Order: sequence, then C-alpha cells, then structure tokens
Amino acid sequence: MGLIIAVIVAFAVLYAQQKYFKTHWNRGLEVQLRFQKKGVSAGEKCYLEETVVNEKRMPLSSLQVKFTASNTFLFEQEGNAAVTDQYYRTDLFAVGGRRRITRALEFVPSRRGYYEIDRIDILARDFFYTATCSERRDNVASLYVYPYKRDVSRFDVLYRRMQGELLARKQLEEDPYAFRGMREYRPTDSMRRINWKSTAKAGKLLVNMYESSFSQEIQILLNGDCRDERHKRELQEMAISLASSLAAELLQKGVPVSLSGNLTDILSKGPVSCEAGVHKSHLEKMDRRLALADTEQLSGSFAELIKKSGNDGETDKCYLVITAEDTEDIRAAVEAKRTDGEAVYGIIICREGESGPAREGFLWWEV
Repeated sequence: MGLIIAVIVAFAVLYAQQKYFKTHWNRGLEVQLRFQKKGVSAGEKCYLEETVVNEKRMPLSSLQVKFTASNTFLFEQEGNAAVTDQYYRTDLFAVGGRRRITRALEFVPSRRGYYEIDRIDILARDFFYTATCSERRDNVASLYVYPYKRDVSRFDVLYRRMQGELLARKQLEEDPYAFRGMREYRPTDSMRRINWKSTAKAGKLLVNMYESSFSQEIQILLNGDCRDERHKRELQEMAISLASSLAAELLQKGVPVSLSGNLTDILSKGPVSCEAGVHKSHLEKMDRRLALADTEQLSGSFAELIKKSGNDGETDKCYLVITAEDTEDIRAAVEAKRTDGEAVYGIIICREGESGPAREGFLWWEV
C-alpha cells in the first residue's frame, strides 16, 4: 500500500512540476543575438554576442539556443554546429534564477555581403528532464561585411597621370578657412602651420592641414557585368574590392570620391551609388553600399551609365572606370566622353596572362 501511495505521489509531483514549468519557463526570459560591430571587412575578426537573461527566481537547468547564420561565417569553435547550406548552431545554457549570461562567439566573415540573424529557437527541459518546451522568437541582428582591402600600389602610376591632367586644368591652392585635420611635422613644413596647442598636448610637433580650394572629385564607375562564366564571381568580387580599396587610398590623400555602378542594392533595389565625400567616415558609407551590391542583379547597361555620368555639367570631375569587361560599347562610351573634354581613366580586371593590348589611360589588372 505504501508503495502505491509513493508512486501516486511521485506521479502527482511530476505532473505538477511539468505543469508549473510549462506555464512559467519562458516568463522573464530574454534571449538575444547581436553583432559587436555594425560592419567589418571580409577576413577581419568579429564577435557575435549571445545573451541569456533569466529575470525570474526559477532556474533553467537545461536551455538550448539554436540559430542559423551564413555558412561564410568561419566560427572558431565548431563542436556544437553543423555546416551545410547554412551554419546551424546549438548552444547549451544552465541559467540560475535572476542571472544573466553573455558569450562572445568569435568568427571571421569570409565573403562580402549583408547578413541577418532574424530568428532564434529556444528549447528548455524541466527539472526532471521529462518534458521539453520550445519557442521561436524574432531577433534583430545585422552585419555589413565590407569588401577585402587590396594592395593597390599598382594604381600609383595611373593616379599620377590622372593628377597631372587634373592639376593642368586648374591651379591647386589651400583654403585656410577649410580645416581638414592635423598630421606630424615634416622638415619641409612652414613653422606658421604648427598647431602649438595640440603639439603641447601630444608631445610632438603637429601641423594643420587644410582642404584645397579646388577639390577634384573622382567618380568611380563600377561595372558588375562579366561574361567569363567560369571566373565570373571571382572577377566581380575583385572589381568591388578594388573599388573599395581605391576609394580608401584616394580618401587618404584627401581626394573627394563618389561611386556609381550598375549593380543592384539588395535592400533598396536601386542601383548602387554614393555621393561624393572626403572625410574618413565616407569610406564606411561607401563600403556599406558595396556590401549591399548584388552581383546577380544588374540595373542596366554599363555603357549607358558612362554616357549619363556627368550630365550635371561638372567639367572638373574625373572618372575612374573599373570593369572586368572590355567591350566595344564600353570603349565607345569612354571615347565619346573624352571627345567632350572629360577626363576618363580605367582599370580592366582580367585573369593572369590574359591582359589585352595597351589602352590610353587604362591599366590591365591581372588577378
């Protein structure tokens, strides 16, 4: 008789705790995934923060958090994950009452793009591991993966030619009312340019830098088209990467840079573009636009883009074409612009050993 009573009591306790657990397990429970940064360059280390907050007194001895991310994210620890078409991960937590747990998952994004983690699956087991409760929640986490930054020292020769033509058109003078920043003193600098207040704080000589009264804008014209099906993605990504790397180089020199392309923005569905800017923050703005570029969807003919660029009447703008295609219509569009007195230069991307004949103002870029 005593055994029967004990069994009945055990079943009653088990039933009661299951009912209580199913009613209360997700109360005061917060689970969130967020990236530590809004954007990083491809190949740069990044962290995904996984946070679990249990605000109630009841502990959760076995809580599983499942999420899906891009398989281009290379996580440091793969023991509790599976990689197929996506990256599937399950993390186990034991969360006491009124506790907060935060983990930083290190990974390296290997490919340019825009990525989201928009949902989380949560599973919890009761105190006796006899029942499982689950719930799917929305999550807001997004990451811009900027293009790889390449060595663009090969561009210096072409840039000097561009600079020579631009300076021949107009005299370059500094504007003493347009302060741009400071840098370390050089022997060739005038003593009048030294910023003595900042020098005292920094402990080294610093001189003022100013914008030029003639800031020559360089507009990058980016072609997303490529007819080489075998190496299409490689050449397209190289074109995007070069656009970002050259923009960084030009902005470092204090040159205003803008961007126009025939790739489609995956969020706005319009063509990828960015107005001119010269400050350090402008590179991040351009990189975000390039991160959103969809290489599978083009917004129109690149030759038409070249023709329409500069219709605002700006004659002191210089154009830098970046393309993996060297077609007759593109060459004709470039020549037409030069005939109108515009300065047009370019980079043609190709596979190693496949560069074509020399072209005036253009550089073959083998990869």
